[in-house]
Amino acid sequence: MWRQSTSFAWKNLTDPLVRRQFQKLAVLGDAILPEDKYAEFLRIAADMEDIYSQAKVDNLSLDPDLTRIFASSRNAEDLKKYWVGWRDATGKKIRSQYVKFVELSNEAARANGFNDSGELWREPYESLTFEDDMAEQWEILRPFYLEMHAYVRKKLVKLYGEEVVKLDGPIPAHLLGTAKTFGLSLGLYALPNFTCPLEFSLLPRIPPPECVNGAGNMWGQSWSHLQDITRPFPDKQDVDITPEMVRRNLTAIQMFKISEDFFTSLGMKRMTPEFWHYSELEKPEDRAMVCHASAWDMCADDDFRIKQCTVPTQEDLVTVHHEMGHIQYYQQYADQPNAFREGANPGFHEAIGDVLALSVVTPKHLHKIGFLDKVENDTEAEINFLMSMALEKIAFLPFGYLTDLWRWDVFRGSVDNLNDRWWQLRQQYQGLCPPVRRSETDFDPGAKYHVPGNIPYIRYFFSFILQFQLQEVLCREAGHVGPLHTCDIYGSHAAGDKLAALLRLGSSIPWQDALARITGGSGKLDARPLLNYFAPLRRHIRDSLGNSTVGWTSGDHNICP
Repeated sequence: MWRQSTSFAWKNLTDPLVRRQFQKLAVLGDAILPEDKYAEFLRIAADMEDIYSQAKVDNLSLDPDLTRIFASSRNAEDLKKYWVGWRDATGKKIRSQYVKFVELSNEAARANGFNDSGELWREPYESLTFEDDMAEQWEILRPFYLEMHAYVRKKLVKLYGEEVVKLDGPIPAHLLGTAKTFGLSLGLYALPNFTCPLEFSLLPRIPPPECVNGAGNMWGQSWSHLQDITRPFPDKQDVDITPEMVRRNLTAIQMFKISEDFFTSLGMKRMTPEFWHYSELEKPEDRAMVCHASAWDMCADDDFRIKQCTVPTQEDLVTVHHEMGHIQYYQQYADQPNAFREGANPGFHEAIGDVLALSVVTPKHLHKIGFLDKVENDTEAEINFLMSMALEKIAFLPFGYLTDLWRWDVFRGSVDNLNDRWWQLRQQYQGLCPPVRRSETDFDPGAKYHVPGNIPYIRYFFSFILQFQLQEVLCREAGHVGPLHTCDIYGSHAAGDKLAALLRLGSSIPWQDALARITGGSGKLDARPLLNYFAPLRRHIRDSLGNSTVGWTSGDHNICP
């Protein structure tokens, strides 16, 4: 099809939709490589994925073992050990393969008419100023992130002491995946066959799932598991429903049914019989599988699937909605020509499920679906809720931005020291540092699934901004009155119709035009709704910081000071 399409003088066609289809078909991607090089490209990609999926530290896999440890332990030395071990088992082993992979990827990009793979990856955003546009959005968001960083660092200093976390320094990266257990946050949390111990020292190396609040984060991109030490008003309601989900022994199927119910409440599509038959919703016991959740359009009738190692936590319930958002998008644009069966841009695809999740996690909605007994409607409970959201949404922003900044530089050939550049960016944008000295024998970017998986990452940064922009529109359509963070669009067919109209377009028109249709505005990405959503929390953080340092001193980015 690519050979046929590129034989036409399609740029002279007058029908914009036909010309747009040719434009998309004219980019073949990696398959443009000569047969022998394409085979090598695929072999390297498969090898890197195998290394990642089979990696273990002390015979512990990432999911659920290491993530459970990072979600419960407060032993800095243990966390350091597993942090280093995971990077030794993944990134270090794929470094040489990744260098060759970049070489072949760039060769394919040039054959497609681009200077390098980074330029090819940015093509779907249809903007010659895309890099500058993203830099502009980051500068708008950066001051709030710096304040969040200072607030969390202050709490970590109190927990670990200044010998571990410096008052004005970057935060050691291995400390940001740790969290509460039910035992610590709720006292002795009794279950039918287990009582979670109050002290972490009493926990087994891998705490039982019923004692862990979600999954720890190996990369410091989410701080949601620091809720127990960062909650502004500890005596107020905790909106985490994980304990209730565990008490009910909620299954993966039930969690996906909850998500389907949200979509159908908006008048949108149900999942197909093929979805329920072919999806892999729990970790299989008979084989290794990358547990990173993903959604799949098999481009065959009604065959849409999700692969996810689902566990009963609030975090996974949000992930379920995220992945179901992909499926809903697939279903809505299924009647488009094949070339348009994709999101308006990759960031749109990532944002859709997260928009619904903004409603799902509100105390009002959790009460409505029976997981919270009551809703505390006061300022302190509101600030607690916003903090829980910011630990996920705001903490992620710099990581979502810098991951592809690093890869774009690598693709351009402007990086000689791959690991050094990685930690330079992580200190510059995230204010994080590695707990042990890193060198060029390490390859820490490769410890993140999307790097060996060759999945562009700027889409997530884009989507974290877009989802609040879309939420503002949908809440207005649903007739919501009040602050944006209190909005629940569940049951609003008006909001559902508005969203479905956007999804049905696929990529048939530029994303700027699609965004303009739903917002009634200019079609530009806008970070202001995100900042409006968190405005009450930001005021609280500023007040609580007092004379604390905001920002961090720069130094040797390859080791914590």
